[in-house]
Amino acid sequence: WSSDVCSSDLVARAASSFDLAEVATLLRRADPLLLALALAASWSTVPLRGLRWRMILAAAGLEISPRASTEILALSFWVNCVLPAKAGDVYRGWLLKQNGAPSFGNGVGTVIAERLVDLAIVALLGATSTFVAFGGTLPPTALALAAIALGVAVATTLLLLVARGFAAALIYALPIPDAIKSGFTNTADSLRAGSGGLVIRRALPLTLAIWIGEAARLGAVAAALGLFVVNPGAGEIGIASTIFVALVAAVLTVVPVTPAGIGIVETGVVGILVALFGFTPESAIALALLDRLVGVGSLIVFGGVLFAFSPYRRGVGSLR
Repeated sequence: WSSDVCSSDLVARAASSFDLAEVATLLRRADPLLLALALAASWSTVPLRGLRWRMILAAAGLEISPRASTEILALSFWVNCVLPAKAGDVYRGWLLKQNGAPSFGNGVGTVIAERLVDLAIVALLGATSTFVAFGGTLPPTALALAAIALGVAVATTLLLLVARGFAAALIYALPIPDAIKSGFTNTADSLRAGSGGLVIRRALPLTLAIWIGEAARLGAVAAALGLFVVNPGAGEIGIASTIFVALVAAVLTVVPVTPAGIGIVETGVVGILVALFGFTPESAIALALLDRLVGVGSLIVFGGVLFAFSPYRRGVGSLR
């Protein structure tokens, strides 16, 4: 990819002038079989996330079944898709308590541990994938993204260490009523237990499998649009670049302004595809929209059905 591809003018042009009819044409031509493969790859990550969270819960002393961990996690993800500010993460802890867990704080602590560890690993993988995707020769925009990803990884790791140590000690020392303090201490205890080195090492294969699945979804969507090749040129992506874009999109979802980062993720992905990989604005928009439709759109639909019928939503589900 040539350096002129990385100019901000291209990104501005993608945002201000594109052919909507061409975007629609690209979307209509998408291969339905490859889209079905993308959907399968996307949903394969849900039970993997459930198993990983179950492992973290077990480390914190909360034993629940694979069905309970997966279904409660899927419900919380659905809430994150319809409400801003990562409300689903708090809802996950509330569902645990409603269905028999001893403490709301215990559940929230494991969710915080899962989120912080996952973000640190994703940011580190994102920085690494930048060098792989560009063969070690990074244009300025890619170098800036790699630096940001490394910064996020370091900041998240420091935040986790503070939460495990100083923050927990501060909670214990605060002159607040025991009834209130117990909730915070339960959260701190579960966070510390669920983010220990042994737990992270055991959960790492699941984390890698999850992000391989996310990248496979994006790759299958790109292939459905005819934009994925093994040896990509301008306007195409390959294996390494697909992993890079998927991880950057994952980091962007952390910004809790909109449900599931809607608007933020699409803008970021289109900008990256145009500026770094030479996509036309139309092909970049088509890929970003279709990938989010497969990932987030399907979760809104199927998660809504699950929300309507799940016993865990009504507080009558079995954790065992």
